Amino acid sequence: MGRQNAVVSTNATGSPDETTDDSREDPAGGPTEDELDKEQLDQLHAATLKASETCFELKKLCATVLVPAATLVALLSDRTLNPAVFGAGVVVVAAFWAADSVAYFYQRKLRNAMAVIWQRRARRVPGYGHVPGVVPITAARAVFNSSMVYYFVLLGLVALLFVLYAAGAIQPVSPSKP
Repeated sequence: MGRQNAVVSTNATGSPDETTDDSREDPAGGPTEDELDKEQLDQLHAATLKASETCFELKKLCATVLVPAATLVALLSDRTLNPAVFGAGVVVVAAFWAADSVAYFYQRKLRNAMAVIWQRRARRVPGYGHVPGVVPITAARAVFNSSMVYYFVLLGLVALLFVLYAAGAIQPVSPSKP
């Protein structure tokens, strides 16, 4: 209290306008701007962690669903290996890739919201330390980023198995008739 803190804001022309704030405390005894920012950061951080966990769980679930889905398609198509099995693999991987991309998109949006708050705090507190920047996120960047390599690998394996099947290196097994 009573300590003077310089607050940098922008005036009507957009240029920095340094004002003096006697205190960041609410005169009515409410929370300070720093306390509100910290609470927002904590909430956004928790939501970001949840989105990150969702991305990881989607990858695990994709691997878990891929084999049974291909098996089910084979069972429904006269119990033989055929191109539909590989098509099912591609559909499963693509569906999980799309879901993971959406989760990644919102995870980045949350991180960007946190960066804005960190930057706001840094303007109020000299020497605040490292402040992350806002990273632009687009749908294309959400679909094609380093965390999606997993789906490239899965699609590559499905494609390799299909090429081997098409070349005759993998033969369908005829169902035995009892």
